[in-house]
Amino acid sequence: MQASKYIPTLLDHLIWVILVVVFVFFVFQSPVFLTSTNITNILTAAAVLGILVVGQTFVLITGNFDLSSESTLGVTALFGMFLIVPATPPYWGGGIMLNPYLAIITILLTGALIGYVVGFLITVGKMNNFIVTLAMLLILRGLMMAFTQGKPISGLNFEPADVYFWLGHEALFEIPDVARIPLAVVATAAVFGVGHIILNHRRFGRELYAIGGNRNAAIASGIDADRRIRQVYVMSGVLAALAGWMLAGRVGSIQVNLGDGYIFTVMAAAVIGGISLQGGRGTMLGALGGVLLLSTIDRGLNLMRVSVFWVKVIQGLIIMLAMFIDAQRVRYRTPHAKASVPSAAETSNKTA
Repeated sequence: MQASKYIPTLLDHLIWVILVVVFVFFVFQSPVFLTSTNITNILTAAAVLGILVVGQTFVLITGNFDLSSESTLGVTALFGMFLIVPATPPYWGGGIMLNPYLAIITILLTGALIGYVVGFLITVGKMNNFIVTLAMLLILRGLMMAFTQGKPISGLNFEPADVYFWLGHEALFEIPDVARIPLAVVATAAVFGVGHIILNHRRFGRELYAIGGNRNAAIASGIDADRRIRQVYVMSGVLAALAGWMLAGRVGSIQVNLGDGYIFTVMAAAVIGGISLQGGRGTMLGALGGVLLLSTIDRGLNLMRVSVFWVKVIQGLIIMLAMFIDAQRVRYRTPHAKASVPSAAETSNKTA
């Protein structure tokens, strides 16, 4: 019985134990795994995923989902490039030739608008969050294909587009053959830092945990749950657009399937990092651990030249592991939660 008290704490911090074990395993499997170049590659690959996970974390803590974030990433990245480059081949843009700085602002506002629409449908329209975000994922993906007729939009070799590529392509500083710190990595670290402060040291964050933990009790205490949920969906949309801008800088050419399948990895990283699918639990540091773990595994398997078919199997097993760990957190915490959280009837009786 005494040992069971420590199980929830162990499960909450299990991500860091797994990360260390996996990291050490790959160090012994590949002689180049511990090189500065490979570490930079791991962090760079983690950057886009990390931005999406931060947005998803805010939504999950309220007890909701945002399956549309991968399509928001794709459509905003494509829209930004479309506004900048010529309509002629090989660019296939809109020929609007908008200033890249204005294009960046436009896509961030577009992400916010998508998030607001989703949040509005859920809170005002009283629609199921899973279905709404799944439908938005399909709508945005369809719009990408209809908008471009399947043609990729490219900004390569078009000088004004260099500004648009800046976040995903440039480095904060670089020492040839020694170290390179990409701007994307620094930006992602900053986003995680701000997210951590919001969740742990601001009233906004405390209210999100209250909504996810017990929405009725949160409303009874004066929290406007619907307003907060709309706000987290707007945040998720903006962060997805930021991730899209970042990814556009890495790839240079936007395909209609950009970001396709990201949501599974995002959910796995968040949940295996300790964010509960039932809401009310998890930390931004745990989510960061989940991102680093998945990026480390992906890079390690690549260096070991593991077949892509087996990589899919391993990714599926990781998602299954994430769900199992989350189920165990619920299993060991629920009895304590039931004992410590009074029911609405008990609260009203005490008030009376």
